[in-house]
Amino acid sequence: MKSLKKLIISMAAVTLASPVVTAEASTLQEIQDKGEIVVGMNAEFAPFEWVEMIDGSPEYQGIDIDLAQLIADELDVELVIDNRSFDGLIPALNSKRIDAIISGMSYTEEREKQVDFSIPYYNSQSRFAVQKDADGEFTSIEDFNGKRVGVLRASVQETYLKENYPEIEIVSIPANGDLLESLKANKVDAILMDEITLYQFENNYADDMTITDLIVTFESDGIAVAMTKDNEGLTEEVNQIIEQALEDGTIDQIFEDNLEKAQQ
Repeated sequence: MKSLKKLIISMAAVTLASPVVTAEASTLQEIQDKGEIVVGMNAEFAPFEWVEMIDGSPEYQGIDIDLAQLIADELDVELVIDNRSFDGLIPALNSKRIDAIISGMSYTEEREKQVDFSIPYYNSQSRFAVQKDADGEFTSIEDFNGKRVGVLRASVQETYLKENYPEIEIVSIPANGDLLESLKANKVDAILMDEITLYQFENNYADDMTITDLIVTFESDGIAVAMTKDNEGLTEEVNQIIEQALEDGTIDQIFEDNLEKAQQ
């Protein structure tokens, strides 16, 4: 297994407001021929991906960064990161501006109509966070009826609440950081977010929020890599890389390393 630390990123893409990368979504052979794979993600989703200033320069960190680098190394190509809003990732993939999405994206039947997914590399669940002074007020999801609940736009959390709890006032927000700030500013009464990500924010927002005991588990096949439809060669190769990384403990180590980094 090649080194996860050899992160080769197009400097044009490594900015907090990344420019659009114009590469086309390619077949496996085309990716290897051009010598790079363009991976789209929303780098506001610690511990999966975030941007950190190191020696004055922005660098991408996170589980999905390491997984993307692992895939690039195994394909023997360079990794190019395209950082954009979460709800823009599937349109970017299908308009051939990126080759794959690795961004904590869960498989759903609705998304599967638009893209193909790899085997999952993580199975997630979500929790609600509420204002600090509201601790204990919400013991069931129905308690949020009539309340403003913030969710990431185009997320499985948004879909779940829309389909199952029409009496909740859903506030769709384009970035996870803005979700927390909206809760802090009392623009929403609660937020619903992936558990592993929510706990990464807990220290910074400990004075403003409480994470409830309410757990939401979605009917999905977990978080996976998304690729264009009918791109079997790339999908098969990515599946083999993920399967090997799950079997030999590489995925576990990636999670352990990045959970520690995100907490720091």
